[in-house]
Formats: sequence, C-alpha cells, structure tokens
Amino acid sequence: MDDENIEKFKKLYGEGEQHLICEVLVDTKISFSMIIPEPAKNGSDKNWVDNSRQDIWSFRHFAEEEKPEPVGRELEIWRYENWGTPSDLLYDSLEGPDIRSLEGLLKGEYGFYTFGRPPFKVYEKMAADGLVFEIRWWCDQAYDEWFTGKGQVEKGRFQYHVGPMTGDENLQMQLVAHDFLDCSEEDTDNQKRIIVKNREHLDQLLKELQRYVKTNLYMQRKIIEENTITLSNVLDLNFLDVSNVTDLSNLSEYFDVSPFPDNGWFCKIKLDTSKWKK
Repeated sequence: MDDENIEKFKKLYGEGEQHLICEVLVDTKISFSMIIPEPAKNGSDKNWVDNSRQDIWSFRHFAEEEKPEPVGRELEIWRYENWGTPSDLLYDSLEGPDIRSLEGLLKGEYGFYTFGRPPFKVYEKMAADGLVFEIRWWCDQAYDEWFTGKGQVEKGRFQYHVGPMTGDENLQMQLVAHDFLDCSEEDTDNQKRIIVKNREHLDQLLKELQRYVKTNLYMQRKIIEENTITLSNVLDLNFLDVSNVTDLSNLSEYFDVSPFPDNGWFCKIKLDTSKWKK
C-alpha cells in the first residue's frame, strides 16, 4: 500500500493501539474490528468467549501477554462469516522487527498471521471503501487450497486467487527436503504421489521444496567447506505426476539452493525427473 492509501486507511479506521516505551513507539496493535466492527463480547457466554479453553491456540509460541484470546463457537462462526477468518490479526512473538509501525504493516515490511484462512472479507471491505492494495498469503495451518494465494484491488473490488498448492502438499515438500538432506533411502514409488494440476501448481511445489532445502542447508553449516556446499545425492522428483503440465521449460532455477549467496555460500543440486513424461 502506498503512502496515499495509508493516509486513507488512517482516516477511515484510525491508527490502532500504540504501545510506547520510554517515549519510543515499540508496537502498534490493530484489529479487524477497526474495519468490520465485532459485536460486543459477552464474557459469561462460553459460546461467545470460551474461557474454559484457555490453551486453544497455545501451540504457537506467544509471549504471555501476546496470547490470543480464546473464542467460543459462535464468535468463531461470526468471524468466519464477517472477516473470513476465526482469529483477529496476530503477530508472532518470535519473529519480526522490534518496532512495528502501522505504516510498516501496510507497506508489507513485515507480516501478520491469522488462523484457518486469510481475512479476505476484511480486504473486500477495504477495497469497497476506496483503498488500493495487494496482498500475498501463506498459511502454514491450512490444509486445503487456502494454503497460498494472492489478491489485489481492481476497479474497486478485491480480486483474489487461491491455491493451487495445498497445505498437505506443502507438508510433503518439507518431508522430501528433510529426507534428501538426511541422505535417507528414498523410494518414490511408495511415496504419496501428487497430481500436478498445471505449471503454476508445479512452480509452487518446486519453490516450496527449494525453500525448505535452502533453509535446512543454512541450519547445517557443518557441511560447508570453503563457502561451497557439495552434495552427492540426487533430489528425486518422480513422485510428482506432471502429465497435466504442458510447459516443463526453464526449470533450471530450482537447481540452485544456495542458502546464503550474499555471504558466498553456494550450492546447486541434481534433480531426478527421469520418469516424467515430457
């Protein structure tokens, strides 16, 4: 979002709750209720605010003061219907800059997360109110087509594209990357086969696999000698059924898994696609 639209956002919805420490802005907390107001909560109604399930979302690593409030089923349904997601905007306490400004959030300098799905109905309201912006999402807790997506405002409407890679497929990419770097004996014939829908789907799968290999290489610094990573094993991609993909050109970028090229750590790998029907 550019500066003009950021100013529009502030005029429409306010600037959020600002946290100051020693007169320095440390954090700005905003809520989807600024854009689509949430009904008044009834703390005594467990169908609305479920105080019996304090640890409902505790699998995330929150600082004690940042844990999201537990919600009841009725509030969860209301949020899905009105926001598109069951949770308010959340920050990860282990990631992100120390100073989180509203401007930084809206400019995309850092992100936020929600549970289940992105707040696409909030984006629709922002577009209807005249704001122009674009977003991308990556949902590590989604196991359907909502796992990845992107959207932008076109002629006053928020248009978005979901998928096609699922969260379940992403989990498999993590396991494939782990087995590859662990030098495990791979048997792709017994692996869960993924039917690739089209070239976009293939690119998403390979980019996520590439990212996981890069991340794991970065964590395994012990295999780096003279800034060059040498791997003798081959990454077997024959569990991907690409019979629906008409364009298999320009796949060479996925050979490069250099985890930190700016520091001179380079690595390229070999891909086995011998069973792909080209």
